[in-house]
Amino acid sequence: MRFPLSAELLRRLPRHPDWRYERIDGEVWLSPRARPLHLRRLTALPVPQTRVNAEVRELDVPSDRAAVAALLLDTWSDENPYRSLESPAEVLGPEVDRDLDTAELGVVAVAVDSGAICAVALVHGQRSGTPMLTWLTVTRDARERGLATGLLRLITTTLRARGISELASTTSAANTPSLRWHLSRGFHLVEDPMREAVRATSAAPRERDDVKLG
Repeated sequence: MRFPLSAELLRRLPRHPDWRYERIDGEVWLSPRARPLHLRRLTALPVPQTRVNAEVRELDVPSDRAAVAALLLDTWSDENPYRSLESPAEVLGPEVDRDLDTAELGVVAVAVDSGAICAVALVHGQRSGTPMLTWLTVTRDARERGLATGLLRLITTTLRARGISELASTTSAANTPSLRWHLSRGFHLVEDPMREAVRATSAAPRERDDVKLG
């Protein structure tokens, strides 16, 4: 997205943390950028009860690996940042394999009617610090059924039993459904993204016409 705008108006333009603002040859260029929001929640916080038509259990990598990898490849190939790649599977495949090998905790939801894995979540970083919720994924036809919440409940219960008091996660400011889900499940933002954007704007150079801002 680009449009003509003076340098003075650009400096006064409100900033959104999910967009990059640049002024080149008298035009302002707006482009989306991946800006992760960092969130945390206490494992002692209760997770809302949901009724799901699935068995939620811990991941068994040897037997579940093929189904989980297929689920992640199929779902994430159409999501940013992979959807813009010519061959997303070439990038996704090694990432999925690595994270399945290094996950310190994994949970899946298995549909009662078909016996197929329809949701998965992994946890990394438990040994080095605050564990991080990763690859939280629900198949498209199984969404809005409380499966992600069921996975979160098992993860927090397991971590709490291991003496771990906090769980971290990330999402994007542009992913409104994900952000809403995190906040309604007890996660809180580690930093305020709008405050960071305002701080970056106030510190931006004011003299050069072609300077990149944001």
